[in-house]
Parts: sequence; C-alpha cells; structure tokens
Amino acid sequence: ILENIMVKIYRTYTPRTLSKTNKEFKAAIAGMSTEEAYNFYKTHKKQYCYNTSETKRHFRKMNHERCSFCTKLIQDFEDEMTIEHIRIKRDYPEKIFQWSNLLCACRACNTKRSTRTYNHDKYLDPTKTDDIERYFCYQLDGTVVENEDLNLDERKKAKYMIRLYHLNREGLVCR
Repeated sequence: ILENIMVKIYRTYTPRTLSKTNKEFKAAIAGMSTEEAYNFYKTHKKQYCYNTSETKRHFRKMNHERCSFCTKLIQDFEDEMTIEHIRIKRDYPEKIFQWSNLLCACRACNTKRSTRTYNHDKYLDPTKTDDIERYFCYQLDGTVVENEDLNLDERKKAKYMIRLYHLNREGLVCR
C-alpha cells in the first residue's frame, strides 16, 4: 500500500479554545486594514495562539497523525506537526484562527508552500473535496501525477496542488 495518497479528511468540531481566540482576535482587529491587522497579530502572537495542545489533539485525531497533503506519518507529532493556513496569515489576518482555514501539515509541506498565495479556483481542500483521491495517480516510485481521466479544469487543480506542496520532492519519491 502506498503511503502518500491524498484522502478526504473529516473535520472535527472547532476546538473550544480556538473558537474563543478567534472571537477575541476578530474583536481586537475590527476596523483595521489587512496590513494593520496582520501587524497587530505579529506583535501579539503570545496572546493569540492557534497551535495549542487542544488544536493538536483535534488534528491528531482528525488526520490520524498524518499530513493533510503528502499524508506522510508525522513522527514526533507534538513537536513536528505544523499548522497550515489555507489562506495565508499576511493576506487574510481575519482567518488566522478560523478552524476551517487551518490544516495539519508536516514541516516539509508547510515550508514548501511558504507564503505562496492561495488560488481559490485551483485549491483542493482535503476537508471539502469529497472525491479528492480521484485527482491524483500515484506511481510505484511515489511520484504523484494528475489523473488523466480528469477534465482540463480538474487536471489544473491537481497540478496546482502537486506544485504548491512539492508532492514530488525528495523523501516522498524514490529516485
């Protein structure tokens, strides 16, 4: 069985602490511009936190200790699991603590994407795309390619996700 098969993830209910933080943060940034809100977040990171033990527990259960994108088992989950913001913090500070904007990622997938902006027309959210498995084909060496049976628009989405998270990187593909 191949390990790196992107699958549908069933999102749990919003962690209580995250919900409270989200409400408090949104109230604090009300009326601010995007830039002001992001700068406020950067200067108040210790006060507002999304990577809490409660959030990690939800992701551990929801993702079975696997990355949402490459689905690799995250060894030492407590220290190595990172939170991926679908819509990046800099451009969408109002979504920094929104549960539906957060996904569990291995350090490599989170780092590879970095701060590349989210393209709503091409992004495949594994918690919202019911049939996400059909977008990709996995070769025996671990290489991920878009499924040739897809229409042109669907193939573009698959290619976008493969590039965005570098799903054919060393460590996932045997060369």
